[in-house]
Amino acid sequence: MRLVGSHGYYQLCARLAANIWGRPRAGYFSAADQWHQMVATNNAHPGDRQPPAGALVFWATGGPYGHVAVYLGDGRIVSNDIDDDVPGEGGVYFVDFRLIEAKWGATYLGWAPPIYSTT
Repeated sequence: MRLVGSHGYYQLCARLAANIWGRPRAGYFSAADQWHQMVATNNAHPGDRQPPAGALVFWATGGPYGHVAVYLGDGRIVSNDIDDDVPGEGGVYFVDFRLIEAKWGATYLGWAPPIYSTT
């Protein structure tokens, strides 16, 4: 929650999620790549809209990168860019889980535990 209200995460959702979990970077090229890795390693929960608190939640955005956020519980996530007043602001927000679909038209993919490389 200490990152909510900060800026500088424009199109850096995977980094934001990693930073929330105390990692300097995600270790994946994009949120889409991270999701594909979670699916390939049987760590993904496709379509499951009941993630536990702390889970990474993923969306397909129509572009090659996708989107990832961190689920905090009670239908709320920490996400970047979604409420920016100025394009490129890269703000970090505590918002409703459904806002990513409603505002961006993204397709929810599912959730995965916050698994990051140890290297």
